[in-house]
Amino acid sequence: MGYISRTKDESRKLIMNLGLNRVPEEFFEKGDTVNIRKFFEKYKADIYVLRDADHSSGKYFYVKNADECIKKSKEYQGRIIVAVSINNYKNKVLLGAIEISGDTVRICATTDSTLDHRTMYGGAEYNMSTTVVDKRLSSIPEIDFLFNYIYKNNLLNITIEFTIYDRPVGTNNERIIINELRNY
Repeated sequence: MGYISRTKDESRKLIMNLGLNRVPEEFFEKGDTVNIRKFFEKYKADIYVLRDADHSSGKYFYVKNADECIKKSKEYQGRIIVAVSINNYKNKVLLGAIEISGDTVRICATTDSTLDHRTMYGGAEYNMSTTVVDKRLSSIPEIDFLFNYIYKNNLLNITIEFTIYDRPVGTNNERIIINELRNY
């Protein structure tokens, strides 16, 4: 089965519909200060991320509280996404993006905890397009866990942004967070 996800909103809905583990996040109109504050009260964290909901690769900010978020949200034109940052959870083991299509695997991943999904592409230790039987894949930490998760959830033919931790985190309290599913 193939999934279609062409926007951040479609990705979010698909992740939720599939019941995949994720960080708490919500979409808001940038002036919706009441509900933005409710989000911060409901999901206590040390660091959050604020992103553009309507444009891919748009600007993003790390914020620590609702006041900072509301102030920075004025720099956006339309809707915003507020989420607990993956960096709020400690002990990342592997962060990256992967797609499995047939026997082809495309993966860009890193164990460098200072990188994120936007900055990893220039410094990822694992960046290859290969086949599922390539022995080089076995050098990637948690690759078997990741492959099992992908096959168990039938996440084939779609790019998966993921973060794997050494302990359970996120909305489903699992070791993996699915940050995004995309066909773009």
